[in-house]
Amino acid sequence: MAEALVSTILQQVTTIICEGALEEVRLLRGVEEDLRNLKSNLTSIRALLKDAEEKQISEEPVKLWLDRLREESLDMEDTLDEWRTVLLYRRTDGAEENASFLQRKVCVFLRCFSFHPVRYRGIALNIKEINGRLDKIAEDRVRYQLTSMPISKLPRQEESKSFIDESSLLGRDDVKSEIISHLLCETSKEEEGSPIQTISIVGIGGIGKTALAQLVYNDENVKLHFTCRVWTCVSDIFDESRVAKSIIVGLQGLEKQAILQSESVPLDALLDEIRKSIKGMKYLLVLDDVWTEKDRDFEGLNSTFKCGAPGSRILVTTRKLTVATIMGSSHTIQLNNLSQEICWAIIRKMALREKDQRTCEEFRPVGLKIAEKCKGLPLVAKTLGGLLRFKTGIQGWENVLDSELWRIEMVHKDVFVPLLLSYHDLPSPVRQCFTYLAIYPKDELLYSSNMISEWMAQGYLGFNVDDSPLELKGCEYFQCLEARCFFQDYGDNNYRLVCKMHDLVHDFALFLTRGEFVKLEVFKGNGSSTMNGEGTLRHLTVMVEKGLYFPEFIPNAEKLRSVVSYGSISDGCATTNEKAIRNLFKQARHLRLVDVVGYDGSTIPEEIRNLLHLRYLSLGVSRKLEKLPKALFKLHNLEQLYLFRCYNLERLPDEIGNLVNLKLLHTTGCLKLACYPEGAVRLTRLTQLLGLIVRIDRDDSEEFSIGDLAKLNKLLVLTMKIVGNKINVGDAKTVKLQHLQEVKILVDGDIAEAEHVILESLNMSSVPRHSFQTDYHMLNGFNAPRNEW
Repeated sequence: MAEALVSTILQQVTTIICEGALEEVRLLRGVEEDLRNLKSNLTSIRALLKDAEEKQISEEPVKLWLDRLREESLDMEDTLDEWRTVLLYRRTDGAEENASFLQRKVCVFLRCFSFHPVRYRGIALNIKEINGRLDKIAEDRVRYQLTSMPISKLPRQEESKSFIDESSLLGRDDVKSEIISHLLCETSKEEEGSPIQTISIVGIGGIGKTALAQLVYNDENVKLHFTCRVWTCVSDIFDESRVAKSIIVGLQGLEKQAILQSESVPLDALLDEIRKSIKGMKYLLVLDDVWTEKDRDFEGLNSTFKCGAPGSRILVTTRKLTVATIMGSSHTIQLNNLSQEICWAIIRKMALREKDQRTCEEFRPVGLKIAEKCKGLPLVAKTLGGLLRFKTGIQGWENVLDSELWRIEMVHKDVFVPLLLSYHDLPSPVRQCFTYLAIYPKDELLYSSNMISEWMAQGYLGFNVDDSPLELKGCEYFQCLEARCFFQDYGDNNYRLVCKMHDLVHDFALFLTRGEFVKLEVFKGNGSSTMNGEGTLRHLTVMVEKGLYFPEFIPNAEKLRSVVSYGSISDGCATTNEKAIRNLFKQARHLRLVDVVGYDGSTIPEEIRNLLHLRYLSLGVSRKLEKLPKALFKLHNLEQLYLFRCYNLERLPDEIGNLVNLKLLHTTGCLKLACYPEGAVRLTRLTQLLGLIVRIDRDDSEEFSIGDLAKLNKLLVLTMKIVGNKINVGDAKTVKLQHLQEVKILVDGDIAEAEHVILESLNMSSVPRHSFQTDYHMLNGFNAPRNEW
């Protein structure tokens, strides 16, 4: 992680020194020399970081040295970001380019944002102080006998697309047949209303329980035998209402997906809906990843399941035998570890899939030794296969076999060695992106586009120097991770790639980031909360139990960069109050990403002006939010703004055009929003605009009109509601969004023109994915904020 951070800082320093900012640097005495010294130090350190990151696992002094370097580097990154923002603020406000004026602007800017005690020379002094501490860190590196190692590069593009074929599961054919036999076999004792037979698959993490259940679930004989099949992931945090809703959607399809956001749906009503859906039907229900050992958790669901026809079955996967007992399993199948030979077959299939038999035999001796390290776990074999695919020759495989990491008891015990090998083989920027995945809860459905957006907000994708889209670099990084098998359960949701992380992979990400990524749980019992982790808190995940609130005070939040909250808003209650947000914005002035659910204030606190570094703000489903403060539109670094389903938001001010770096704006479901302001035409960097309201019948000086679309020529994704009864064809013809890949057009009221006429008038007939709807409220039924678009 440190290697990627150091590289980013070097890029920023080089830009400041060499690419047009030198005049401003010289305004503050000594800064130029400090920056050149910083560049020299970091350049010499960077060459040693790959070796240091591998040694830190077994050598505590090296780990402490890296921790010091990372802390100082993060502080330096923030300081350089402040400097860059001063320059951006100056350009945006159209200031005269002379030294005395810039000094006044720097002084005013520092005073307005109060991001350091020393206002006028705050930036320069911070650079000097941090540089002094980095000098000491650079001197200390000689103690640890670190050696320079080649920097990993991204694999070739075609290789990063490769996946193992999930349609087969090596070594589990007999178990698969046994499970299918139990599912299909019916007895004369089965009667309507009697308990449904349950088959439980039990085994440790990474042994292949879910993959085996998927294979059974998709078997053709199973599909023909059951009238309906439903797959539900239960996960470690049991929520009976959530499980019930997931079952309803599985039974009745996406038309019932809106039930997931229903304001108030009692559990009894959900269970009754399930009873109606399965009554008289022979169903198969898969409950994947069950952890709860409380009998009462399944009481309501178990009585509901009895309404199905005789021959219905429930298939459970769990790590615990006690769960199988509590579920009343008629058959319990414990998965054994795979043999060394099967593990070698998995590795060979992934790493040598294009090689002939003779080549495979040459690799077999070293391959079998590596397979022995898998300890019979298919996830480990799969991970090692993904790593070995990119190793050249038998010598590359032997280097993996002889790695010092195998000798470390701590990681050996936790089955992290193969993951560490794959992790250290990644290019440093991709390693940084991987560790960020620790911010998500276990079993979270991950959208690749959301991951890339959040990486971008953190600065992990670098910054633009030639106006090339960072999203493309993010796609390369994601593909690099998927090629190493860090993701699984791939799918497609409305043209968006989705996936999950295995629990072990998630635990591994937490292991790498202990102390820096922290989960805070707010649970019932006087609203008490628990926080895991220790050290400098940089990224925080807040889990809020239903009916409770985001905490009003977060300890040690001064250096927070990310806050993401997860909470239940299905009962219509907010999960985040105004005082909590105000305190957060006062405390955590280095925030780059804020994603909170169900904010209950009528406006955003003025303290948002403190968030100079903010790139990503999501306040979706904030039902009481009515207006936006002017301070929000002073945040020139803001790149993504999510305001979807803020039902009472009345207007977007014209000042929204000041957000010159905004790339995504999402206002879908803001029912009181009657128009977009004319100022939105200045958002020329937008690539995604969701919920745009466009007047199509005339050119309006105050409202966003059809001809204004022509200025937003970088758009890739667009959803818009058109207002007016006749399209102004002349203005519409000026719209040529050449990069547009997806468009949804929604009609408000009557319009004379047919669908094809509107699309042709807007030059959108050839857009790869386009749709036309007459019910604007259809865009109201989205999932949680981080799962949209």
